[in-house]
Amino acid sequence: MMKGHTKIILTNVETGEQVVHEDDNLITKAIDKIINIELAMNYAPNTHLLPIAEKALGGIMLFDGELTESEDNIHFPSEAHLVGYADRTVNTTDKYRGSYNNTESGKTANGYVCVWDFGTSQANGTIRSVARTHVHGGACPIYNYNGPDRPATYNGTPEQDRDWMPIRYDGTYLYMLKGNSTTHQMRLARVKIPMLSVGVADYSDVARTYEVIASWDTEVTTYSWTYYGQPRETTVYADDPFCYEDGHDGKIYCMFYGAYADGEYHKPSYDYDITYFTINYGDESYDKSDTVRLTSGTSYWTDKRFNDLWCAYRYRGHVYNGILYRYSGDRKIIYKIPLNNVASYSAIRIFSEDSADYIGELDYAASHNGCIYFETYHYTTSSYQILCGVLYPDGVYKLLDIAYGGQNWDHGNSGIYTGMRTVDDDLTVWGVYNGANVFRSWAANYLGTINNLASPIEKTAAQTMKIVYTLTDVESEE
Repeated sequence: MMKGHTKIILTNVETGEQVVHEDDNLITKAIDKIINIELAMNYAPNTHLLPIAEKALGGIMLFDGELTESEDNIHFPSEAHLVGYADRTVNTTDKYRGSYNNTESGKTANGYVCVWDFGTSQANGTIRSVARTHVHGGACPIYNYNGPDRPATYNGTPEQDRDWMPIRYDGTYLYMLKGNSTTHQMRLARVKIPMLSVGVADYSDVARTYEVIASWDTEVTTYSWTYYGQPRETTVYADDPFCYEDGHDGKIYCMFYGAYADGEYHKPSYDYDITYFTINYGDESYDKSDTVRLTSGTSYWTDKRFNDLWCAYRYRGHVYNGILYRYSGDRKIIYKIPLNNVASYSAIRIFSEDSADYIGELDYAASHNGCIYFETYHYTTSSYQILCGVLYPDGVYKLLDIAYGGQNWDHGNSGIYTGMRTVDDDLTVWGVYNGANVFRSWAANYLGTINNLASPIEKTAAQTMKIVYTLTDVESEE
């Protein structure tokens, strides 16, 4: 059993005046979760998780709002914005990222003390809460799949039935979805992949056979359109989606493109609407909804940037709680589009129209809590840097001085599809490996501890900040 204590010291660099804040911390269930995941994969946790003070809780994150004080609150928060972070390295340039003070850190008689220093230009603003996280999460809390690579868990697919997409995980079954370009059927399958609580017939990390539990005919719709005065027709099937995603509202969203007819010579020949249907897993009926077509042929699509967004082919998106997130054709804006009332969309401008910077992609990582991760191209004097950012549900966004790293699987292993969408449920992360396999890891930007400060801190550019965080082993009171 652990106990956490935070001491924060603000020092005015001109006057030497110090302000000290001290609070005890709540330890969450995050460490137990990821150690469970690690052991269930037949791996010892020493390499990536232990000792806890250096690895599993080797990073720190600072937020501008209060965090829900619960042992079960373990995911990167959406209700509080990131103000600062740090891992076990030294950094002097990033405006958010502090430096580890190796001289003042180390073991104590019954625990471990970690010390971080933030300069006058770092982590400025309001700080209302502090959380320890994995050392990788402290290095970059935005692209949250910093867990180390893992061998694939074979899902039993024969060679001709590959490329199942992980959709969600309920702690026992991994659910996967697949459209078929030949039969034009969609199937939902599940494979039993337990954690440490196993049944009498379960294995831990060996080949398993999936079972198909539902299927649907997947012709979405047929579009008639005109190209240089000649009639054309396109049928859209579910084998070519831009989004298979758990909306975390009891539904899986399947979204596709489809050509529409404008009949005008000067218009592009391949503009696209979006169509989608949902699969209801909340009541375990797995019923497929009617197909909905979102068209640009009505008055509220007249805004050119939004029309570019809506019709741009293969721009990736995310769905969370019935809201579709997409970026504009000029890659300067992210749109929030309520699928039940698309006319009430909102636009969050990330870059000005005249900026050389632009949005690269919305991250392949599916949202767990409504935060949308994305990559940005930041222009320096002669070239672009690929950095990363996060858009919060309330429209606030953060652009970090951290190189974008995607899911950070083993990029040296050509068999791993680093670009495939990942699923994060209860800190367990799933991706695609070699088409016929799924890839398991864990999210690293979790809340390992929670400390809501008794009073908020206002750090300014006139102050440095030292955080002394002590973890102590204590006897269980039970």
